[in-house]
Amino acid sequence: MTQHTEGGVPSGNHLETITGDDSDEILYSALLQRAFQADLRLRRRAEAGTLHRIGRGQYITATRWLELDDDRRYSLRVRGAATLRQTELVLSHQSAAVLWGLPSRVRWPDEVHFTIERTGGGRSKPGIVKHALGLDPRSITRKDGLLVTTVARTVIDLAATLDLRGAMAAADRALAIDPWNRVPPLTTRAELLEEWERMLPFRGSVRARAVIDFATSLSGSVNETDSRVTIALIGFPEPILQQRFIVDDREFFRDFFWLAQRGVGEADGRSKYFDEVLRGGRSPEQVVYDEKLREDGIRRQVNGFTRWDSATGRSQKRLRARLVPLGLPIGRPRLFVG
Repeated sequence: MTQHTEGGVPSGNHLETITGDDSDEILYSALLQRAFQADLRLRRRAEAGTLHRIGRGQYITATRWLELDDDRRYSLRVRGAATLRQTELVLSHQSAAVLWGLPSRVRWPDEVHFTIERTGGGRSKPGIVKHALGLDPRSITRKDGLLVTTVARTVIDLAATLDLRGAMAAADRALAIDPWNRVPPLTTRAELLEEWERMLPFRGSVRARAVIDFATSLSGSVNETDSRVTIALIGFPEPILQQRFIVDDREFFRDFFWLAQRGVGEADGRSKYFDEVLRGGRSPEQVVYDEKLREDGIRRQVNGFTRWDSATGRSQKRLRARLVPLGLPIGRPRLFVG
């Protein structure tokens, strides 16, 4: 995102256009004192429904706003809030997460999050949250021209503050290995541990360490992470992740495999069947048929096979009912958080 400034405020006569890396344009009016007429025109267009207000003096066309998913909407709000500030602060928590492409299991917050020094002064205000936690210089970097916490610091901040499933989704995504080796993982477990030790002592450190220890580079989706958490909370044995099978001389990987019981579990999501990119030009019906052929080939090699949707993956009761028929024993929960 580019913006010309003079003395910390937008330059130019009245109006500027900010274009982010995702090509979404924000119409930006300068501070009200300097560009009252420009801001008034934009507000009137927002009231008429042709523009959508993102933040103070920032608007996007209403039709473009409706086309954006939640991730891109929050990303625009974060970028907009960061460019409005006269003093550059470090984006953190969910606001850094959306810029790094980490997932959110629930809707993104209404606020934009920054982390400041413990003695930095300044208070949170509507739409802005400031965390007076302090930052080591090694925990700060730039992403698309904006100051943000590193991926490792972002994951630990989320692990210390979010619910367990939300924290695990972010950690697994940050560690995820591209099966085609096109891009490296966003961070490593070693980097997470180094950051965790550097931050000590801090509130939520026990929970954050549990998240680091349980996180994996082999989770392929939020649904798989949710299911893995539920499996551990129930007390089922730890499964092998992404087990390799050969069907008709082709290689396939299944989400969960228990060797002792030779049982396979698959966390299915809608995207496999309805996302045009993942379907690769095939119809939903063809995807279902191809999946059935693969499943039949794998069933011939194992003792049991079951699959479940995302809602079942989040429910201990429902997932227990799916997995007990595989013959899995139930012991003590394997995941504890502070």
